[in-house]
Amino acid sequence: MTETLQTARPTNIDAVTARHLLVGRDAPFEPDKGVAAIEALAAAGDADALCTLATLRAAGAWTSHSWPEAMDLLQQAAELGSVDARSQLGLLSPDRTLADRVRAGDLRDEGRWRELRHSINLEEWVRPRPPVQVCQVPRIWIAEEFARPELCEWLVSRGRDRFKPALMRDATTGVASALDSRTCSDFVFDVVDGAIVMLLLRIKISNATSIPVPHMEPPQIFHYAVGEEIKPHHDFLFDGETGYGPDGSYTGDRLATFLMYLNDGYEGGALEFPFAEYRYKGRTGDAIFFTSQREKKPDPKSLHGAEPITRGEKFILSQWIHDRPFTA
Repeated sequence: MTETLQTARPTNIDAVTARHLLVGRDAPFEPDKGVAAIEALAAAGDADALCTLATLRAAGAWTSHSWPEAMDLLQQAAELGSVDARSQLGLLSPDRTLADRVRAGDLRDEGRWRELRHSINLEEWVRPRPPVQVCQVPRIWIAEEFARPELCEWLVSRGRDRFKPALMRDATTGVASALDSRTCSDFVFDVVDGAIVMLLLRIKISNATSIPVPHMEPPQIFHYAVGEEIKPHHDFLFDGETGYGPDGSYTGDRLATFLMYLNDGYEGGALEFPFAEYRYKGRTGDAIFFTSQREKKPDPKSLHGAEPITRGEKFILSQWIHDRPFTA
């Protein structure tokens, strides 16, 4: 344990409440209080608190930043029974035989969590295959087999029963509302929901797009049921004059959109770019990304939409990326 964990004082806050305090969900936004509770619970051997603390260490969120310590904490959490920590180690490990045995519930060897943790090479994990550009106007790239199906399944499971009607935000007024042009639902990740896996996935997206992680909005999953769609639209927000964000001073805009398919087997739902006469429908784990700006100005030819689902359901991870560090 770290010195911080050793000196943390006991608390009567449980791990779930502490996590809510970190992000202000169903509780006041009191991250300092939440971190103190998580550290105290982790020092007392609470597996779920250790798993959460691993995420905070990896993110450097309200605590020191250390990937080695984060992975050690994740291993400790797995050894103490955290289902979340165990699933993350299985997803991150390149040893598919060992990971599959863990997924199947073969837990007889307690040293397996240490073995899984030490099989993980983080630098290799975040290194994507070179994307392939498929269109110049608008600029579009394909990154097939960007993620394994097990990871996609894990992401969908994080949002199960938590999807809400998707809203469109007006950058000028700051008001988000439901529109007939977007009939899907979404789930937005916070740092706790995304855990270590999402932190690494965003680094991998950064490496594929060559745009830094701090430029990214919170990631989200869109869910499309039968008949649901999003009609052709642009992703850029800034009107060129009116700032937005918490204090109204943010003047950045979306530079690129990265979409990763989390499932396949449905009918309909293709992504269409009318100006390019280009359509794309990825398989599980495939990704596509495109720019919304050209020469530092909104690109009207980046117009795109998702066709209605005619059978089954579609889940897709969306990561909007700005032209500067995102603070709105």
